[in-house]
Amino acid sequence: MELKIMFFTSETCSWCPYIEGVLKNIIAEASHIELEVINISEDVDKAEEFEIVAIPTIILPNNQRIIGGADEAFIREQMQFFMIME
Repeated sequence: MELKIMFFTSETCSWCPYIEGVLKNIIAEASHIELEVINISEDVDKAEEFEIVAIPTIILPNNQRIIGGADEAFIREQMQFFMIME
């Protein structure tokens, strides 16, 4: 089963490069999870569709959101359930 995590970002976001790196590291450990990176400046329609009000925003497969800056331990904790679903 392929799961998708969506990551909404912007080139003006100071947290976004760090969060994107963390997500890529975590997802590298799970072949069943795909990361979709969406730049809100380039895909305004998708940002509006998902009602993105702040960046960075991570949307997990269960529609849970992680909004704003977060450390790697917190992101891993929130994603732990999806990592074992392979």
